[in-house]
Amino acid sequence: MPPKDKKEKPKEKPSGWDFDPIEGIIILLLFIAIAGSLLTILLNYFASGDISFYGYRLSNIVDFFRSNSLLFKILGYIVSGGAAIGTFIFIKKGDSIWREEKAKLYPKNIPIVSSSIGQVKNQKLEKWEKIIKLSESESSSDWRLSIIEADVMLSELLERLGLPGETMGERLKAVEKSDFTTIEYAWEAHKFRNTIAHEGNDFLINQREIRRIISLYEAVFKEFFLI
Repeated sequence: MPPKDKKEKPKEKPSGWDFDPIEGIIILLLFIAIAGSLLTILLNYFASGDISFYGYRLSNIVDFFRSNSLLFKILGYIVSGGAAIGTFIFIKKGDSIWREEKAKLYPKNIPIVSSSIGQVKNQKLEKWEKIIKLSESESSSDWRLSIIEADVMLSELLERLGLPGETMGERLKAVEKSDFTTIEYAWEAHKFRNTIAHEGNDFLINQREIRRIISLYEAVFKEFFLI
């Protein structure tokens, strides 16, 4: 079983302006109240006829809007309706584009693992049993080999899924998390493998950590029915 996630430490609030939702709502309501009061005062001031612009009273503008309020309401309904229809169209178009892009990453005509389970599962099981035996060995070189072999299986899985990219890192970045729930396990295991490959014998390992990493690979392979 993969290891349980450690409890994350509570994040410290950043310095500067920071409001919780209740404080934000209170401040927003206060701002609306002040703005509404000021707007009312300004409208009344304009309507009083005390302000003129190049000899043209601003009160006439207010009277114009008041006398044609029905027209402006109708125009407002038309604009709102057009905006609603436009929003709906853009949402549908965006959804269509998203599905097309997803289909490029996960085409239906490629032989994914679940559809070829009868052909490859026995071979993968045999290979996985060998990896387990290597991880249970008393030799540290066998432990390293078990991680490398497990990572080869992971690479084959990513290729079978048809993910774009030349390297495993690029393919892992192209993963849609909703379709690959153990992606974080795959990343952690692959990074551990890279450390072993790059640092060699200088990287000290123990069997307990090896078994933990193997359990991460196991979780990934079980998600896609490899083992």
